[in-house]
Amino acid sequence: MPVRPKRIILVRHGRSAHAQSGWLDADGLHAWRSAYDAAGLAPGQAPPPALRALAAEFRCIVASDLARAVESAALLAPGAEILQSPLLRETPLPIPALGRLRLSFALWGLVVGFVWLRDMRRPDARSHAEPRARAREAAHWLASLASHDGPVIAVTHGAFRRYLADALEADGWRRAPVRRRWHLWSAWELTSIDEERAPHREE
Repeated sequence: MPVRPKRIILVRHGRSAHAQSGWLDADGLHAWRSAYDAAGLAPGQAPPPALRALAAEFRCIVASDLARAVESAALLAPGAEILQSPLLRETPLPIPALGRLRLSFALWGLVVGFVWLRDMRRPDARSHAEPRARAREAAHWLASLASHDGPVIAVTHGAFRRYLADALEADGWRRAPVRRRWHLWSAWELTSIDEERAPHREE
């Protein structure tokens, strides 16, 4: 019998109800992040039909315990039991200490994103130690669920999803051969086949 690969789908949540514009200093950006984490989804959010149809095939739905992720999971799989875990929470990206300098919200996004991507290439970067360790723990948890409960959909966040996908790939999971998208409601698929269950080829 052919062996079905284990599957994990990493989904980024929908749009938050907390919108921000204007000019902020570093303290203002920290305040925005706290409000963003406390907010749920914006009214009228709905997952893409193809993603919702995919979720209907899955029995195991898990999510970060932040409101926007929990509400996204509930929209993906109405009525399903959703396992919530802080392991899947977003990682707070480092905010450069620029004193009282005020930047537009969009420019802050570019600055913070540049620092994060730059440090991703540095294995010794302190800001990445916690999310990488948490991602390894989350990867092991999701792999265990996929082994016992079947395919898993995990609703998580933009930056942390990158760490989580890297951790799964380090454990032998394979990404789907398609371009990864980063937008809200985007989904990344990873698969794995247990070596001990895979059929042996005759020499």
